[in-house]
Order: sequence, then C-alpha cells, then structure tokens
Amino acid sequence: MSDSVNVKELPKAVIFDLDGTLVTSSLDFVLLCKETGCVPGQDILRYVEDLPEHEQSSVKATIHDHEMRDAHSSEVIAGVPETLLKLSNSFIKIGVVTRNSIPASQLKLDRSQLRVGRVLAREHAPPKPSPDALLMLADEWQVDPKHCVYVGDFRYDLEAAHNAGMHAAWYASGYSSQPEWAHLAHFDFSHYDDFIPTLVAYWRKVSAGA
Repeated sequence: MSDSVNVKELPKAVIFDLDGTLVTSSLDFVLLCKETGCVPGQDILRYVEDLPEHEQSSVKATIHDHEMRDAHSSEVIAGVPETLLKLSNSFIKIGVVTRNSIPASQLKLDRSQLRVGRVLAREHAPPKPSPDALLMLADEWQVDPKHCVYVGDFRYDLEAAHNAGMHAAWYASGYSSQPEWAHLAHFDFSHYDDFIPTLVAYWRKVSAGA
C-alpha cells in the first residue's frame, strides 16, 4: 500500500486501545481474579474501586505484577507499524487510550517500538467504558469527537467510543463467532492489512451522509 492516502478520505484522529489491539496480551484473568477475589467476568478495575481502602493496595500490587509480567512478553500485532506509519504520513492524529497502567503501557510500546502521539492510561482518567480519556484527547487536539475513530477489541472499547460520540472500530481477530456486543461496532476488520481500506470505505459513507 502507498505511504499515505487522501486526508479527505480519513477522520482527523484515530485512537487505539493497546492490549489485544496494537500488541498481544497473555494476561491470565482467571488467575488474576482468583488471586484478587474478583468474580470472573466482573470488571476488575471497578472491583478494586469498590474495595475498602485498606484492601486496595495489596490488590493493586497483584494487578501490577500480572500486568508487568504480561508487558515483558508482549509483541506487536502484524501490520500495526505499517498502519500507524500510513496514518501518520497522512497527517492523522494518533493516540492510545488503555485500561492498562502507565508503566505496563510504556513497556509494551517500548518493546514493540511503536510511536504514537499520546498515550492515556488508567492513571490519567477513569477507565473505559468511561469516555473521559477519549474526550481529553479530542479536546487537546481540538478535534470534534465525530471526526475521531476509536479502535479496540472488546466491548469496553466500543462502549467508550459511543459514550464519547466517536466512531467505533472493532478489531475482530481471534473471535470465532460474533459476541453479543458486536453490533456496537460501526465497522470491523480482522487484519491490519484491511484496516485502512475498510476505514476509507466507511469514512466515505460517513462523509456522503454529512
């Protein structure tokens, strides 16, 4: 694919989730829940917030240990560097909003040698599906949320995009069947070779209906 595309065929900003979207993650949530007392399937970050203060520090330490071990084993997902380069060469603002911690996020980005404009982790704003971090980036960039796309691999990502008034893109790799929240995606793709063409086709429809 060429190094850039017509900027009129793309949104002004594309924001990505990190784990499972730009880099791999092998975080064992079953084990993490067992060690922290969180019910499997429950939002573990919300679980921590609801704990008494005297219990939070040890649970946060356990989560931190798991995240850092995961960060040391993460790898960049195929096609991501080329996609980010093409977006950058097209003068599209690029950012990352993740529920991960700052140290783990930075380690993953360093290991994968990915360069993104801005990274907001859970220390910066309430975690997804809250839209706060997404709206912080849009405000910082002075870009209307309706001109932004948020890309993620899980329901919290798609919900956050909707909550922020942004377009939701689902990275569907690894799903053998559609989850019940798949309808939240404005468009989906399974390999980064397809991301730019799919984004362009979607944005043309958005622009035509504006």
